[in-house]
Amino acid sequence: MKKAAVLLSLVLFSGPLAGCLEGQEAPISYSSSAQCTVSWHVAFFDLSNDAFSEWGGEVTFYGSDGSTDTIREFSAEKQFVLLDPSLEWSMEYTFFEGDVGFMNGETMYGGDNAYGDTGRIDITLMVQTVDFGGSNEYNEGGPVTYSHCAPDDYHVEFFDRSAFDFCCWDGEIEFISETGGQSTLDGFSSAAKFVVLEQGHLWTMHYTFYEPDIGFIVDGKEYGGNNQNGDSGSITIDLT
Repeated sequence: MKKAAVLLSLVLFSGPLAGCLEGQEAPISYSSSAQCTVSWHVAFFDLSNDAFSEWGGEVTFYGSDGSTDTIREFSAEKQFVLLDPSLEWSMEYTFFEGDVGFMNGETMYGGDNAYGDTGRIDITLMVQTVDFGGSNEYNEGGPVTYSHCAPDDYHVEFFDRSAFDFCCWDGEIEFISETGGQSTLDGFSSAAKFVVLEQGHLWTMHYTFYEPDIGFIVDGKEYGGNNQNGDSGSITIDLT
């Protein structure tokens, strides 16, 4: 339990944001580390897997206006929860796994559970902010920049249907501009999940898939996801 609290405290920052959530449409919204900056009231964790594919438990949120939402055995795509601060909220939870839990305010719940442990809390509406920043693992200072979180101006997003945060995107990628700018990747992790290309160029992206359920998204169009080994192709990304 102490390990989780220490790890989370290294990246979490409590900010004076409660009561001012511009643009929030739903009373309950979920987000993940795919966003570079995330604000939340509740953050889920799994001590055995930071990028968990299945959080072993069930949670129901209750708003004072009658709003409710139940999530069960969900992935890290719903790791962070932001609630409408104009309402009062409570949360009912059941743990089906020993090392799962969540943070609310400055309190950690779970992390050392017996199967079926349950409880209900009144949620503290203190907004926390996580700044995931970027990754320099694949960046060399050139016209192509890679990030594990989604910048506002990204052009390409890679995916692996079997892993939200993937260790090994099994394929080859090459970006080439008309002026000779070039960057290549193969067998990369989700530290390079999002790509920003330098503006003012006509880019060609060559790709080869060695895994059936990988692919990428450009301008809302999905490529791959149902591949044969060795499927390949090229697309043009016009940023002139």
